[in-house]
Amino acid sequence: MLMGRTFIPVKVLRSFKTWKPGDMILLEDWKAKELWESGIVEIIDESEKIISELDQVIAEERANEPIMPLPTGLYSRAEFYIYYLENYVRKKTEIEIDVLNAKMTKLSNLKKKYEHLKKLRFKKILNAIMFRPGSLEILNRLAPEEKKIYLQISQIRNEWLGES
Repeated sequence: MLMGRTFIPVKVLRSFKTWKPGDMILLEDWKAKELWESGIVEIIDESEKIISELDQVIAEERANEPIMPLPTGLYSRAEFYIYYLENYVRKKTEIEIDVLNAKMTKLSNLKKKYEHLKKLRFKKILNAIMFRPGSLEILNRLAPEEKKIYLQISQIRNEWLGES
């Protein structure tokens, strides 16, 4: 899941190496996870921004027949904030009920929109495989996570139809 494909904004809570409390920095997702779990940094919650970005991408996908390129790192950022919100509501027992409700609502919305986008794009990928297996033009529009699916299913399709 967290593979350093995206950067997450954090606020430093405790001195660490050259960082001082209050510093705002960008960290690779896996580093942000480790340091947040250690209590060294606080994640700056950009889940609403990701939800808005997912809404925009879903609207573009619906409006356009061919599969559209995704913003770089969208899947990774969505997965990170799903992880963050799930763990925040699970571990933060001493927070106000309003904050907890807001985080849970964001988590629910983020999960729904993320799954919806993945299903929408998967359908388009399957359609592209049927008519244009292994197309470089299609490959260039796919996220890294989608390229693997596209190439593997294209190969299976070609073998099945005897077009390999």
